[in-house]
Amino acid sequence: MDVQGRTLLKLPWIYFLFLFVLADETTNSTESNNSVTCIVEHEYDDMDVRSVMGKWGAVELYTHLTQEGVKTYKTCPKIVIWETYEIPRSTFGPSTENQLYHVQHIKEKFLRDNRHLRLLWDEAGQTIEYSLYFRNDSAGYWQVYDEQNGTLASRPSYMHFNGAVQVLKAVNDHLVLNFCQKASNGAPAQLYTVLFSRDPGSMARWEIEAVHAMLQNKNLSVASRRMVCGNSAAKSTISLLFSMISCLIAYIIRSS
Repeated sequence: MDVQGRTLLKLPWIYFLFLFVLADETTNSTESNNSVTCIVEHEYDDMDVRSVMGKWGAVELYTHLTQEGVKTYKTCPKIVIWETYEIPRSTFGPSTENQLYHVQHIKEKFLRDNRHLRLLWDEAGQTIEYSLYFRNDSAGYWQVYDEQNGTLASRPSYMHFNGAVQVLKAVNDHLVLNFCQKASNGAPAQLYTVLFSRDPGSMARWEIEAVHAMLQNKNLSVASRRMVCGNSAAKSTISLLFSMISCLIAYIIRSS
């Protein structure tokens, strides 16, 4: 492995994303030491979580704690979200060691108060699987309850994400998820947001810009972002030129 490859393996897990393709634009990345506060919002407390299940393709990823500018990638990361009814392996509430008669009661209470999701990130066959749970009265705020699985998570250098995933926007054709982890016990803070679409290649530019405005209103910078799935500045420029040429042709025809 070359020096660059060894360096990448030492970075926090977020930098594994888009690792297996070359960017069309490259800039230097500088991590920020800003403290992170994970703010719980309540706009999607009553969301029907079934509406966000299934397959999504990434459109843009915003790295709020870095200064890396805008990059365009050829890859198209995908996620799948589904509900599971498995009991979490982690222990919640008081310890049940040597108290087996309490175990069933704790499990039943946890199932009554919470529901469980899996989120699988897949990029070029490299995967990270999240185990999540949420309270019935807070459907848009998903907390991690176990370490991640997958080919990337099995690497010795992988840093597990133990924060929360929050729905910032959920409409018919696109989804915005915020990943937030406060620094604790030697683990670095992580704060980034991902825009997903059911059909990434067809998402309109004005819809993406509306997401930018929403994030900026929440004091989440979009200055450092990774554009994927064919969503690139070049594509936007071509579309603009095509529109201008079409208007010019239409004007000439009307004037003749």
